[in-house]
Amino acid sequence: MANQSFNINEAAKRLNVSTRTIRRYIKAGKLKAELVKGSFGDEYRILELPPQLDPNLTQDNVKTAGQTSGQSSSESFDLIRELQEKNLALAAQLGAAAERIRNLEGQVKLLAPPKPEKPAAESWWRRLQGMLPRRKKD
Repeated sequence: MANQSFNINEAAKRLNVSTRTIRRYIKAGKLKAELVKGSFGDEYRILELPPQLDPNLTQDNVKTAGQTSGQSSSESFDLIRELQEKNLALAAQLGAAAERIRNLEGQVKLLAPPKPEKPAAESWWRRLQGMLPRRKKD
């Protein structure tokens, strides 16, 4: 892939995503692309597909890519394990905080004075009957 460059359609096929997703990746900076003059106007050329986005890479290729970056696979797994433990600890803290908030909300409801009840609204025909003069019974 060193001398290859891909247009948007080729990159989409290679990464097994849509062309709109490729354009979003370029805009977000996940893919580095340059704008070049093509036969039908300007077009993007993607010079390199990152290994984390490429489903065609095998696990062996990913392992060797990680090892070339200076980390051994055991160091990577240790880092992943550490991050998972931190994630679990933060999730537990979040749950405890949410429970504390619920308890405090309950206490606030107990301290607040009860809202006064509104009197039941009189129906329109009762109000109309009250405005009409009453007939005297003979």
